[in-house]
Amino acid sequence: MNRRVFLKMCVFLGALSFISAKPTEPDWFKDYRSVYPDSKYIAQLGRAETEQTAKTDAVAQIARYFKTSVNASLKTSVQSVTDGENVSEATSVVNDVDVMSQVDLFAVEFTVPYYFKKEKKWHCVAYIDREKAWEQYKPTVENAKIEFFAIYKKACAEPDPLEKCAMYGKAWKSGKKFLEKLEYARILDSKKESAYSEDRKTVSEIPALVAAEMEKCSVYLLVSGDWGNIIATSLSQTLSKNGFKIEKNSKAANYIARATVECNASGNDPISIMPSLDLKIEGKSKKSAFAFQFKSENKAIAYTLENAQKKSYPIFAGEIEKALSAELAELFGN
Repeated sequence: MNRRVFLKMCVFLGALSFISAKPTEPDWFKDYRSVYPDSKYIAQLGRAETEQTAKTDAVAQIARYFKTSVNASLKTSVQSVTDGENVSEATSVVNDVDVMSQVDLFAVEFTVPYYFKKEKKWHCVAYIDREKAWEQYKPTVENAKIEFFAIYKKACAEPDPLEKCAMYGKAWKSGKKFLEKLEYARILDSKKESAYSEDRKTVSEIPALVAAEMEKCSVYLLVSGDWGNIIATSLSQTLSKNGFKIEKNSKAANYIARATVECNASGNDPISIMPSLDLKIEGKSKKSAFAFQFKSENKAIAYTLENAQKKSYPIFAGEIEKALSAELAELFGN
């Protein structure tokens, strides 16, 4: 055998040996949680037919973990409180198959994808180093805290009880956003998140503060344009259900609620009406503390105005109750 043939055979056998050699399994393949322990990492495994989709699947698994954990914790957190950014890397995740709510993830890293021949799929682990992620996420938590306390301090300084309740409502909404950031922080590092326990307590006190201020929100109700006292009764019940104390004497009340009902009649024989309401709540200084307008979309038709009102006002009263309750809930952050 001449030298040239011998060399060709060596190259061929070497290449064959290289091709047939089994790829070395990475250390994370059989038990990735031992390589990326939960105490230091948030890690999830992805599997797919291609390298890229395996990475996408792994990130999607982390996103689901965050979404499920935060929603569950936040629900518990908000329920408990009602009872007694400098980010270098952010990944927005949308699953290939199912369009899911977007979740912002921080400091996501990946293993080199590994092809498991027996399964005919690529495997990849996406992981987040808790310490690194916390350093990136901390400014987000701090910004939410600053925003909350700015609104909260304004609410505490507001002298008018009703406006104070409205400001507390804004603080409550901001506080719930703050709690959401804290739930993400708790997943990243529960020990560092625990430093915000007093801030959580401050948020938790807001519903009680609103309730205390509502004790001062006594109202004397004046209604014009009513029929059969239907709208007055509805307004009185709705305001009462939402925390106002209804007074029978204007001198005993801290606020006057003036409501004007308009028929908005049109036509004659028959006549049609689409009633509307204009409600203003004023303090004794005549300063407006709350305003509400509503117009019915239901038309009532009759041969007399009285009959049209008789048909329309009970329906209109129900519409007012629903709309006004929603407006007040929004005002107080419920």
